[in-house]
Amino acid sequence: MAAAHRKGKKNKNELALLGLTLLMFILLVLGVLYTQSETFLNRHIESGQSTSKPKKVNQDSPHSSETTEAQQTNTPAQKDDIVWEHQSQPVKLPILMYHAIHVMGAGEEGNYNLIVDPTTFESHLKALQDAGYYAVSPEEAYKILTENVLPQGKKVIWLTFDDSLWDFYDIAYPLLKQYHMKATNNVITGTVGNEANLSLDEMKEMKENGISLQGHTVTHPALGNTDPTVQNSELADSKTYLDSNLGQDTISFAYPSGSYTDETIAIAERNNFKMALTTNEGLASAANGLLSLNRVRILPTTTAELLLQTIATQ
Repeated sequence: MAAAHRKGKKNKNELALLGLTLLMFILLVLGVLYTQSETFLNRHIESGQSTSKPKKVNQDSPHSSETTEAQQTNTPAQKDDIVWEHQSQPVKLPILMYHAIHVMGAGEEGNYNLIVDPTTFESHLKALQDAGYYAVSPEEAYKILTENVLPQGKKVIWLTFDDSLWDFYDIAYPLLKQYHMKATNNVITGTVGNEANLSLDEMKEMKENGISLQGHTVTHPALGNTDPTVQNSELADSKTYLDSNLGQDTISFAYPSGSYTDETIAIAERNNFKMALTTNEGLASAANGLLSLNRVRILPTTTAELLLQTIATQ
């Protein structure tokens, strides 16, 4: 009897041990499955993040909440009611020359003088706004220089950017809208749509919001050292592209690298350009000749204070 009791107790113990072992095995399998599932999910998320690279995104772009709000509005910059007043002395118009607006990256040292930090650029806009400057369009610049007039109670500035680079849309444009400033980008039409340059859709959007798109030739040659036939096609084809795609009469362009001759000026005139911008340093006036206007070169070291001192003529 005692032997049978011990045998029954032993069987119960063995069953309990078997059950415990089976339970531990099930828990172990569940743990492995959970770990594998979590690893797969993490890999999937990481893969999604690494491949979702937006077009022409710059992590240094100063998109503040104010800038985002400015981007969402469709109100053109500086839609003021202007009263023009004739001036007794010849007007001098500061035309600022910018190129790239971004934080200089590794390997860009060769273009150092062409790259202005976004923080510096924003300080320029704030200083101009605080000093009461009105940013003009090309059409307004032409009026100022040909009629010797100024907007009543305002100082004027013409903001120009050469080369139609990607950062103008991503960085400069939001800041211009934030500070209610108009500007002109001089477009190399042969590069439109390239990853490093503006797209046609971006240009059309900006045109509705205070940005003017003007000429900078098709392929950016040094015109002064180029055959006259090629010069003519560079100017004519770039104007045709902008006129037809943006529904406008392109009246201005900038000489690539500031290179031009008297023959270049004559070719520009034959192609119905009313103004052309050089890299000659100084304030612009009618005395320059409308097809050889001076500009003020903006360097990465140009502080807001220095800028205001340089253009202080009014």
